[in-house]
Amino acid sequence: MKKKVLSLLLTLALLLGLSGAALAQESVILTFWTPTWRQAAEEPIIADFMAQNPDIKIEATFYTSEDMKSKTKIAASSGTLPDMWYNWGGVLADFYAENGLILDLAQYAKDNNWSEKYLAGAMEQCTYDGQLIGLPQNLAGLVMYYRVDLFDQFGIAVPTTMEELEAAADVLLKNGITPFSSYNKHMMRYHEALLEYYSTKEEHDDLLLLKADWGKSEAMTKSFKKLKEWYDKGYFPADILASDTSTAKMYVYSGASAMIMENPGMASEIVANNYDLAQYGWFAFPSSPEGKGRVSAYAKMVQFNKNISDEKLAAAMKFWDYYYSDESLEAHPAIEQPTARIGAELPENYVLAQGLLELIDENGSYFTMDLKVPAEVMAKYFSVFDQVLLGTIAPENAGAEIQIDVENYKLNN
Repeated sequence: MKKKVLSLLLTLALLLGLSGAALAQESVILTFWTPTWRQAAEEPIIADFMAQNPDIKIEATFYTSEDMKSKTKIAASSGTLPDMWYNWGGVLADFYAENGLILDLAQYAKDNNWSEKYLAGAMEQCTYDGQLIGLPQNLAGLVMYYRVDLFDQFGIAVPTTMEELEAAADVLLKNGITPFSSYNKHMMRYHEALLEYYSTKEEHDDLLLLKADWGKSEAMTKSFKKLKEWYDKGYFPADILASDTSTAKMYVYSGASAMIMENPGMASEIVANNYDLAQYGWFAFPSSPEGKGRVSAYAKMVQFNKNISDEKLAAAMKFWDYYYSDESLEAHPAIEQPTARIGAELPENYVLAQGLLELIDENGSYFTMDLKVPAEVMAKYFSVFDQVLLGTIAPENAGAEIQIDVENYKLNN
């Protein structure tokens, strides 16, 4: 009798063991590719999530930024993309949508009320040709950071129109202060803001999507003319075409320049360097004649393989819900900011960026040019740009020069 009982117990234990092994084998495994500069935040997030959800395993692979860009393209051509991967947005993300490689999240977002979860500006930036091509992670916009003390010293009010901005620049210039700081490729930010000012929203968007002719655009000519005018007046540092981002920011920190167009990283940098917060503020570039225009912005995202199963998608969304939960944001301060989640509080080191996300949602946004226009076209743009400033290409001919490369790109792609 004892032998029979023992035999039954052994059989039961074996069955339970096999059942447990089967359950373990049925765990959902998600493959995820992400940049190494996010590793400090994402490794502990993944570990904490898997501890709370032992039925979900996330296999993360960390790559340098350049490897991320190249390896996802290689995987796309060989059909070996992971279940989900990080993307910088813009043309880099559009590629996967254009080639039918991503899961269109539009219906999922509608069914799961993403309009109440993610900022409208971020959702807009993650939309391509009617598809929602990624889950929004971060939203950044370009605004004018300025020296409050210099404005106060010379009696300058924060500009809300183009006329007021130029008047402020003239006052600063007369008092020995360079109005705007910038550096070579960074100058694109001022040009695209002027392009937004002189064009309609539809025309600006079509230019970036290569649907409109850059050579026939009056707004393109006007924006190049205005930038050339500002350059000739001395609104920018004399060494602008040879300097870099650190030099450009240092002009503002030292008080040699009063304003710079930057992303929220500027706010964090001011705090990190222990600069006097009272000396800095920001305002929206007046990118429309009415003084209230769209903001140059970009959203970083995670994209999902079009072949991801429903089970894996559910597990992935559970992970991203945790990733940006209040619990996770508090426990993992290394998470990149600003996040795209509605209601998420900015950490203390982004105090100077308060209100920026709300501005983007209220005013709307246009795609930051070098993230939306193909690199092949941008190479020509930057070359023409420099020549316009140096006077070797007339502003009215700049668009036509760039359009040559637009046509070549469209012909070969």
